[in-house]
Amino acid sequence: MPDTNSTDTNSTDTNSFVDAAPTDYLEPGETAIVDVDGTPVAIANTGEKWCAFQPMCPHQETPLGGVPLMRGTLLRCPEHGSVFDVSTGECVLPSNDGWSGNMHTFRTRVVDDVVQISLD
Repeated sequence: MPDTNSTDTNSTDTNSFVDAAPTDYLEPGETAIVDVDGTPVAIANTGEKWCAFQPMCPHQETPLGGVPLMRGTLLRCPEHGSVFDVSTGECVLPSNDGWSGNMHTFRTRVVDDVVQISLD
């Protein structure tokens, strides 16, 4: 899985992007898990852009969909406290037990009021 995430609104590579959700699916600050071609992916509406990332915390597989964002793009794992930037996947605060790995993110774009995600 790629470790980068970008909101790519000008790409001509339409084959790698798949519809994930309408733009009114989440309010700013909300996250959810959606199905993207049979693959569960977490999405977040930061209020400025859409981000997509792995649906389970890479530390101990705690579900991350439905966890509200903090301060724009930050998400705290409810199980052990790791804090991730959903726009980059970077762990910005280690978990309670010191774990500090990053999470995978996916490229996103919005076309005709639909959030699209690339799993490539």
